[in-house]
Amino acid sequence: MTVAADQSYEMPAVKGITYALGGSRFVARLACKLGAVSLGLAGVILWIAPGATWESDVMLFKLVLSILAAYGAFALFQHSKPLETPSVEVDMAQKELRLIREDVASGPLLIERCAFEDLHAVDLHGRHITFWANGGRLLAEISLSNANAHATLLACLRGLGKLA
Repeated sequence: MTVAADQSYEMPAVKGITYALGGSRFVARLACKLGAVSLGLAGVILWIAPGATWESDVMLFKLVLSILAAYGAFALFQHSKPLETPSVEVDMAQKELRLIREDVASGPLLIERCAFEDLHAVDLHGRHITFWANGGRLLAEISLSNANAHATLLACLRGLGKLA
C-alpha cells in the first residue's frame, strides 16, 4: 500500500509597493548615486594621485582597490535605478483591485490582488482615490478621468461601506 500526498506548492504572490510616502526612496536613490560617483572617482584618483609610486606590490594593491571600487560603483548605480510602478486594474465585476507589473521576459506579472471587502480604508480627494490594505499599508493611488468609471467605482465602494 502506498500513500501519496496531493499537495500543490504554489509560489506566494510577491507583495510590495514600488514607492514610499515622504520621499524616503528618493533620498535613498540619491545617496546611492552619490556613493557610486564617489567610488568611481576614488578608483580613478587612486591612479593619478600625485606622489604615487609604481612599485609592483603597490600596483597590485591599487589594481585590487580600483576593481573593488568599480564593482561597488556599478552595484550602487544599478541599485539607484527607479523601480517601475505597476499598473492598477480595478475589476468592478469581481470587485477587486489588482496590481500588475509588465515584465519583458514573462509578460504581465500579478503582484497583488485585493478584494474591495478586504481593504482597510479608501481615501477620496476629488478624482484622486487612495486604497489602503490591512495594517495601514499603501496599496495603490489612482486618478480616474472618466466620469462614468469614477461614479461606478465610488458607488461600489460606498455600497461596501468603504467610503462615507
